[in-house]
Amino acid sequence: MRPCSSRISTLAPRTHLQHSPKWLVRAQPEAPPTAEATFEEGEQLTGDYCSLDSAGKRVRQENRTVGELEQEFLEAMSDYYYGDKPKLTDEEFELLKEELIWAGSKVAILDGDEQRFLEATQAYQKGQPIMSDDDYDALKAELKLKSSVVAAQGPRCSIRSKKMYSDAYPDYLRMTALNVPAALLVLGFLFSLDDLTGFEVTSLLELPPPGGIIVLWAVVLPTLYLLSTSITNLVLRDHTILKGPCPNCGTDNFTYFGDIFTVSGNRGVNVLECSSCKADLTYDLNKRVIVVDKTPEEKAEAMAAAAAKKAASAAKKAAAAARKANKA
Repeated sequence: MRPCSSRISTLAPRTHLQHSPKWLVRAQPEAPPTAEATFEEGEQLTGDYCSLDSAGKRVRQENRTVGELEQEFLEAMSDYYYGDKPKLTDEEFELLKEELIWAGSKVAILDGDEQRFLEATQAYQKGQPIMSDDDYDALKAELKLKSSVVAAQGPRCSIRSKKMYSDAYPDYLRMTALNVPAALLVLGFLFSLDDLTGFEVTSLLELPPPGGIIVLWAVVLPTLYLLSTSITNLVLRDHTILKGPCPNCGTDNFTYFGDIFTVSGNRGVNVLECSSCKADLTYDLNKRVIVVDKTPEEKAEAMAAAAAKKAASAAKKAAAAARKANKA
């Protein structure tokens, strides 16, 4: 079971709350105020989030980690919709948000879908689901396709399926490296063309500024990029490389999805063996998850059972052969 009901963006504030907070989630953060302005506001507050000293400099909150502040931020938003009384005032919430922005946290500057996902998860953990399982899974899959940090999870176990999972994500380094052979091919063609034309291309690049720079950045490099990517896409059609940690041992593995020339490849699911622990892994391209089909222990048990069955069959055949020999 996961969060159920309507979109969080359509929820209205509770009408029975007096002096309801004015703060709502913003898609983009505002620029942090100057130290002087923030300190003037902080002088009027005594909350935990007034973290400026007498000189107007920010003071590190020694007893609070960024993760704890992020949790309080999410709980504050959840209390606004589902609690009887908000725990933070407008000023305290703004100071908490500024603290997270200064600390480099991405929770305070998430877009609408990311905020909706986090609030739905928070509501489900409190026993007050706000969207259906299908809507929750669809939103989570959409965020994973966008490589959102809020949908990323480490290795975990499912109580329902009794399987181990971890998240997979595109390996952009290897996907970029796939363009190297085509780029070298195009560069070789460019050098050959330059040589055949009596170094006309070189003379264009050596034009007085800004002529040479314009030719390089507006003509040569874009042409090189377009040709190399076109050749790569022709050879490796609809290619994607997914990478992720093995849920069993944590070792990173990667797999390729797509066609190679006219040879059709896998486009939905790939099955491979972990390079370290030898567990059988299934990579799902659409859900961006890695599932352990068989752990090394399960594989060893299966092999032992198969060997025992084979030995029993061989012993049975040997006994039958011995009985035949005795009768003869």
